[in-house]
Amino acid sequence: MVEPLGVKLPLTITREQVTYYETDSPHLFERDRFPVWIWMDDPSFYGFPTFGRPGVKVAEDCGGQPVDPDRRGFDPDPAILERTDSFTAAMFAGRVRSPSSTTTCLYTLTPDRDFVVDALPDHPNIHVALGAGHGYKFVAWFGKTLAALASDRNACCDLTPFRLDRPALTDPSWTANWLV
Repeated sequence: MVEPLGVKLPLTITREQVTYYETDSPHLFERDRFPVWIWMDDPSFYGFPTFGRPGVKVAEDCGGQPVDPDRRGFDPDPAILERTDSFTAAMFAGRVRSPSSTTTCLYTLTPDRDFVVDALPDHPNIHVALGAGHGYKFVAWFGKTLAALASDRNACCDLTPFRLDRPALTDPSWTANWLV
């Protein structure tokens, strides 16, 4: 969207997926007993307690392949499912069973996986924001921050790490790293 306005961002769009796993002990995975969690390793996994639909939600973070968002498919990726199945079996010691459903989504990633929140250089009245795979979780912060910027108020935080002119977005030799 910003390329016609003179800004080309080196973005990668990946096709990700989340899987819900059945359990014989749903009470162990309810919100008051089971946290939102992330396994920080390579690969990384994350998950959520049971909420809104049956099953424990588990996903690999940045495990998907780059895709063209206009041509991507919606069928589960067997390789990702195999990795989440193996991780889930090892970590939950038989407390979860087979997958009940899998759905796909897209991540739009900067090379450093940081947010983008900045005004366009030649259009200071236009602000852009990108969640880099975390947009949904931070939507309230993005809304508050963009509203402050649009009304010429202080954003109440240092936005320097999220500028459009940072090395990860301007240095073509920058090596992408998406580990959180």
